[in-house]
Formats: sequence, C-alpha cells, structure tokens
Amino acid sequence: MRVDGLKELRRALNRVDPELTKQLRKDLLEVGKDVAADARGRVPSRSGKARGSIRAGASGNSAYVAGGKKTVPYYGWLDFGSRSARSGRPRSVGPWKGTGSGPKKGRFIYAAIDDNKKNIERRAVAAFDKAKKSAFD
Repeated sequence: MRVDGLKELRRALNRVDPELTKQLRKDLLEVGKDVAADARGRVPSRSGKARGSIRAGASGNSAYVAGGKKTVPYYGWLDFGSRSARSGRPRSVGPWKGTGSGPKKGRFIYAAIDDNKKNIERRAVAAFDKAKKSAFD
C-alpha cells in the first residue's frame, strides 16, 4: 500500500513538534504488528523459527512487515517458492513441489495484508487524522 503525501505530512509534523512524528510512527507500527501476528498464524511450523521471524517495523516514511532473518534464510522459499539454482527446473520437494514457483504475492505476509486491507486503511487514516489534529490543536 502506498500513501501519497506521507513524506510531506511527516515533514510538516516534524516542523510543528517532533514528538508528533514519533507518535505517528508508533501508531503505524501497531497496525503492522497486527498484520504480522496474522501472518505468523499462517506459517506452518516445525521449529517455529520461520513463524517467529515475521516482524513489523516502521522507519522514515514507511511501515512494513518482513519475514526471515540470518538464522531463517529459507523464509523466502517457504513463502514464495523457488526453482533449482542450477537447472532452473521446479523443485521436487517442499510446499511448491513440482510447481517451480509459488503465488506471485506469497502465501503468508501478502495474504495477511490482503485479508486485512480495509482494517489497515481505516487504522492508517485514523493515525494520520490523529497526527494532523494534534498538530493543529
């Protein structure tokens, strides 16, 4: 999801009061945390490492949900599937057995975003409105 004017809003809030920018980031992070929790519930679990690697973050002009980390390098394959690096043929094991690729958007994070889209939009707009109202009160 992309919000036009977020960069300008953050700049304006920062000029009025830097704490408003921090509060906006916190509010957007809370939205991301809810999406991350939904995505975690979608991940199959053996050890729980892949599930635990899904996290929300907020920095600069964006809020995001990410999966995988150094100790879970296979997360991308689990979510998006892959082909053999040598031959380019479809994998013969795993969740994408015989297909060679997964859905274009993945199975976990993007599915959670799609299923929560209206809630994300509603809460993001509420966070922006709260920040604007605080700036002008």
